[in-house]
Amino acid sequence: MAIIIAIMMLILASCTEDPSRRILENYQFYFNNSQESRLLAGESLDVSAWFQVYTNTSAKVDSVRVIFEPVQGGGSISQEREYVSSGQDIGAVWTLGHETFRQVLRASVWNLSGSLMTSIDLVAYGFREDEWDGVTGTPEVQIMDMVADTVNRVTFITAGSYLYRQGERYYQWERVNDPVFNSPDRPRTVEIDSNGVIYVSTNGGNIFRSLDHGSSWQPCTKPWPERSHYHQIFVSNDNRLWVYTAEEPIRYSDDMAVTWHDAGAGMSEQRLGDVFRLSDGALIKHGLDCCSLMISDDDGQTWTQLTTPAYSQKLYVTDDDQIFIICDQGTGEVIYRSDDRGATFSRVHSVGVAFRSSYDNLFTRWADCWYVAIPGFGIMTSYDLDEYENYWLFPDLRTLYVDHNGVLIVKDFDFKTIYYRKNSE
Repeated sequence: MAIIIAIMMLILASCTEDPSRRILENYQFYFNNSQESRLLAGESLDVSAWFQVYTNTSAKVDSVRVIFEPVQGGGSISQEREYVSSGQDIGAVWTLGHETFRQVLRASVWNLSGSLMTSIDLVAYGFREDEWDGVTGTPEVQIMDMVADTVNRVTFITAGSYLYRQGERYYQWERVNDPVFNSPDRPRTVEIDSNGVIYVSTNGGNIFRSLDHGSSWQPCTKPWPERSHYHQIFVSNDNRLWVYTAEEPIRYSDDMAVTWHDAGAGMSEQRLGDVFRLSDGALIKHGLDCCSLMISDDDGQTWTQLTTPAYSQKLYVTDDDQIFIICDQGTGEVIYRSDDRGATFSRVHSVGVAFRSSYDNLFTRWADCWYVAIPGFGIMTSYDLDEYENYWLFPDLRTLYVDHNGVLIVKDFDFKTIYYRKNSE
């Protein structure tokens, strides 16, 4: 991170042996702290600033007065003002406030005549409860995928062709530097099954798994040995790992990617989207293409097309076999439900949208509540998926993720900002 330095060239009169002589003085004033530290609102940060004068004479240089002032965020400072001489630093304790996420501490230098010489700003971020705090920095602004394990309390993301593990705090991310992820096997997507087995697909066409919550990684058998480029993976609710790449049939593995099997031809026609196992053993899936809802009663070898009431895009199935689809209709999105294996659907809820996009993580369950995130609209909550309440109307929303602590993480439409929200309850 950058350290802001203010350097000022001034021509000042000074008492010397020759009163007509003018002295050139170079003032250097900067914070010793790095910019954009991340803390919790209300926490304190030790700050210090350095003042130095460079002069072309041996004349004594007057001390200056330094004033610290929180100018954004509502924080406080332990020491507002102090005199300092050249070659000294001055310290204080800055306690972040709760008014804004971005917080600014200003340090200004005044000469003994009361004139302002210069000022510099130190920026920090104070993460607040029950607020949406927007981050524009790396790595999370480049997020492509996330998995969260609430049992073992770990969260991983892929971002910028790297794998990151969430640190002790929800806004801290630690890069996983395992050599298996060296080029060309840069991480692309990450999936997890209900047993806590984590899978990472790479740009080099390989899949790696972890059986110890990300502490170590093992190579899986390649689904297509001759393929050396990215492919898409998905874990269905029965822990089956599915994989897709262009111009190849979809394959699946039931033994943690040790052996692979071809799915039926109908599985590959609309690419790999969502797959769920019903309690009677049937498989139901929706591809990435519109209106590709299908069901199979022979473990995915043959598929029957299901008729949808509108242009279906996304599938979700509850533990009690309620089937939900999201459909484009007019200028909005409509949620439909089926209680008879997709034979018939009833309209449940609809919203208007500002744009249409890819549909990732639309239904995310946390405790006894579902977060329903519609791109171009925002987030709703529901306790039964029959009644919905608007939670955050945010038309720039693209994707919602939820970490293992229940912190909401939203990716925006332009891929420029990630929003965090940690709820107090």
